[in-house]
Amino acid sequence: MRRWLIIAPILLLMAGCIALNVQVPVYDNDALNDIHYRDAELARELANIPGANTALSPYRPALASLFNDYRSGRYSRAFEEIIEIGNGELADYPPGLEALLWLYHIDPGAARDVLGDYSLDTLLSAAWGECTGEDWDEWDEIRPRIAAPELAAYFTAHALRYIPERADGKNYLQSANETLLVGGGDCEDFALLIVEALESGGYFARLFTVDIYNKEGERLYAHTVAGYRDNYQWYFIQGFDGECLGGGITGPFDHAYGMAEFIAGSIGGVPLYYYIDTVFEFLEAYQPLNRGRN
Repeated sequence: MRRWLIIAPILLLMAGCIALNVQVPVYDNDALNDIHYRDAELARELANIPGANTALSPYRPALASLFNDYRSGRYSRAFEEIIEIGNGELADYPPGLEALLWLYHIDPGAARDVLGDYSLDTLLSAAWGECTGEDWDEWDEIRPRIAAPELAAYFTAHALRYIPERADGKNYLQSANETLLVGGGDCEDFALLIVEALESGGYFARLFTVDIYNKEGERLYAHTVAGYRDNYQWYFIQGFDGECLGGGITGPFDHAYGMAEFIAGSIGGVPLYYYIDTVFEFLEAYQPLNRGRN
């Protein structure tokens, strides 16, 4: 009896410890729960990716493979850079991590090849390609996916085409969704789409318009790009490769006028006026004969 009085409390204590260590499910996806009890922060980032946190998620094997490689430490630098892409305070989820998860879902070997010799362009080329298919049909789904400058520049350059303004001057400003539906637009349409995407990720982004004149004072035309500020400097994205400017990120510029000079100077002109508009301000100001726009 005396021995039992000693053993019983020990057994009760052990049972309590076992109960305390029971892994209560946090996510609908068991693969995410497995990750959660090893790295709760990474599990939280992965769970925010659309389609990941469901009981029947097709990403379950991909999540397990991705986490095994993450834990191995072989690709730590690449993983750090990928998780940081577009992962600001306002971001819905890390879009770089979504691209990598897509690639693990398609081909884990290809994902490891990308991680082993990492660059963002290589990742996006392998995971996004030309941005076609059902994953690229809805603007509300695309906007958070391209909510960083590098991602927006890649998307517009690969998924959209430049469509010139109407020759009769009756130009129509498209919404981002309309630009997506028709597969392109003119400079204002590209700029509006990019600004909307960057703003959703927490960037200070504006439609930046320059009235361009030649040295004799004759107006050539107006041009609009997506401008944004990062670390107190200006950058811009045109979104498509034109005759004078490319579609990628251009900058940095110490001030807005320097950016206006660069844009005007690309065609041998000078800036007379430049405008920095929010999307709402741009929509209000946009009329065929207002501010010199065609």
